[in-house]
Amino acid sequence: MNATNEIENVTAMTPRSCFRTAIRGLLAAGAITIAAAAPAAGQSPAASPTPAVNQSSAASEAPSAAKATTARKTLWVANGANVLEFATPGGVHDEKPKAILGSAAFVSTQGVVFDASGNLWVIDGGNTSAMGTTPPSIDEFTVAQLKNLKKVPTPTPNVTITSTDLVFPQQAVFDAAGNMWVSDDLANAVFVITQHQLATGGPTVFGTTVRSTPPFSGALGIVLHGGNLYVANNGANTIFVFNANHVPNVGSGLSVLAPDVVLSDDGHGSIAGPWALIFDAAGNLWSSNANSPFTLVEFSATQITTTGSPTPAITISPFLVKVSKTVSDESLASPNGISFDDKANLGAASSATPFGLAVYDKKQEATGGSLKPKSFIVGGKTTLTAPAGDNFGPDVNH
Repeated sequence: MNATNEIENVTAMTPRSCFRTAIRGLLAAGAITIAAAAPAAGQSPAASPTPAVNQSSAASEAPSAAKATTARKTLWVANGANVLEFATPGGVHDEKPKAILGSAAFVSTQGVVFDASGNLWVIDGGNTSAMGTTPPSIDEFTVAQLKNLKKVPTPTPNVTITSTDLVFPQQAVFDAAGNMWVSDDLANAVFVITQHQLATGGPTVFGTTVRSTPPFSGALGIVLHGGNLYVANNGANTIFVFNANHVPNVGSGLSVLAPDVVLSDDGHGSIAGPWALIFDAAGNLWSSNANSPFTLVEFSATQITTTGSPTPAITISPFLVKVSKTVSDESLASPNGISFDDKANLGAASSATPFGLAVYDKKQEATGGSLKPKSFIVGGKTTLTAPAGDNFGPDVNH
């Protein structure tokens, strides 16, 4: 439901928040990073407006039949000018992507999310927030296009959605009815795109907008779980929780909601530039800290029901990984996107040098600490330059 916004090359940086990271990247380029990030299946369709429903990650948790057809096996990463697909073998690897999705439509890819049919949706921040001329967009690429990437590596999106409401969208998540909930970091709002709008594309007027009082401050990570809506405030080091009975029905217009629960930093960097949000199978909430101390943190199901400043039940910290005889790289460097695969392995993308992808297994997630990842993909062959949102998705045959 996750981190820079650069088209070509991005210099090393330590972003204070997604807004600062994004704008620095855009201005540096002179033209012109999250849903989720997280597990990847969408939801079954529904024709009429529906309320938000249970969702276990920054992508939606699909019905079992859909899960069977869209097993989450490979890690897809929004990478500024493109989207990359990686296998995640154990150990340390300077690995080429399995596939590279480029498109003339891409300016600043921020997030990736799969629908129930296995189609890939890419959230692109555009560059208008940095005085550019390309507006934000949400672009769909079909399974057939993904399978054909070796022959056509720069396909035209099957569907493109634009809206004057969008300023810098970064992450998205599907609900069980197939509607997409999009967090916009600079608009400080959550917009809902209906299944019908997703099918038709084009310039779009959103029939559902969620704002907050107090206002969102860099609305970024977004997830639906148990009917509740969770939004990370990247600029304010908080996470807002809106209970299911307050989450608006799709099609209800503008709703300005007071959060039912506010989670704040515990004074030790527990919530520091929160970027992506995701739930594990046990109902625990995970967040990535894009600001120092650059950690992945888990809050237990009981810690997220009451306003306060909880100390994480689990914290995964950076580890200096030896990648060659003379080089060691940090496993977590301003982590942005996080996601789970079908075996509960947790993948995290680093938005700052060394632009690595770290994957942790269930045992590591249960213990926490400064851990060498089960899998660490890093190096020049990866072509990672601006990793932001990531998502485990179907391993398509190219």
